[in-house]
Amino acid sequence: MLCEVCGEREAVGKCSICGRWVCSKHLVEGVCAICKELMCNICGKQLSVSRCPICGRLICRNCSIELQPGIRVCRECYSNLSQVVSKHPSLAYLTRFLTRKA
Repeated sequence: MLCEVCGEREAVGKCSICGRWVCSKHLVEGVCAICKELMCNICGKQLSVSRCPICGRLICRNCSIELQPGIRVCRECYSNLSQVVSKHPSLAYLTRFLTRKA
């Protein structure tokens, strides 16, 4: 069976997250290169569900706050939201969520 990432090398193991069969080049500590690339940039333990619209980092559910369906921000940006909006007026639409609890 060939690697499901590169399609060139022999698969040696299965990704513990997604189940892809991958070669040794694309399998690190039981996780395939694709899942590794999509991990949360904050905790590095879970797959990301979104990208913070403020800082651009990939974020998982635990490291972010959902302001409304489809809009999640990382907890760090949320705690500094009023300062961020003053520097970047294009993000002013996010201020209506400041009263929301984390």
